[in-house]
Amino acid sequence: MNFRKQCLRASLVLALSFSALSPAAMAAQTEAERQAVIMSMFKDDAVLTEDVHREFWSGLQDPEAAVSRGALERVAFALKNNLEMERATVVSYKASIKQRKPVVDKSYESALKTRLEMMQMRKLPTDAVLAKDKAFRESLALVAKGKPVEANGTKITMTNALIDQALVRLEASYARLERLLNPVWTPAPAK
Repeated sequence: MNFRKQCLRASLVLALSFSALSPAAMAAQTEAERQAVIMSMFKDDAVLTEDVHREFWSGLQDPEAAVSRGALERVAFALKNNLEMERATVVSYKASIKQRKPVVDKSYESALKTRLEMMQMRKLPTDAVLAKDKAFRESLALVAKGKPVEANGTKITMTNALIDQALVRLEASYARLERLLNPVWTPAPAK
């Protein structure tokens, strides 16, 4: 075989090997970017624009993207459940302050049940979820008495004002996440 044919063959093999790696690498980068966009929706100053939404959904409408859509749906379900648990925790704190006794809101029990079912379906240990639930239930007595509770290593005395601020932040995050995860762009409601 002459030198020119060897070079062409080597170039073809090299090009094919690069093209085989590129889609996988690109898909991994795209998934990481989507996850970063999802996580950014939890920031207090987050803004969801039409451009961000369009970029997030680019490529996911393709029938070959079914695996990515399925993974996205599972992540979205887990994140929504997390927000529901946080909201239910705060609502329980508010009710405990008002009634001056520990109160567990019904929405907390529902979100906890869903979380445990998700963990069990994926065959993941539930110990951490149950430990967090136990700590939450123990904290209710302190909150009801106006005593501080520990949150992320800091002692905080729950007040209605703090709870109301937390509820506003959680509801805004949930609304942004809902809009992001809907493939059809919906502008934010006017304030």
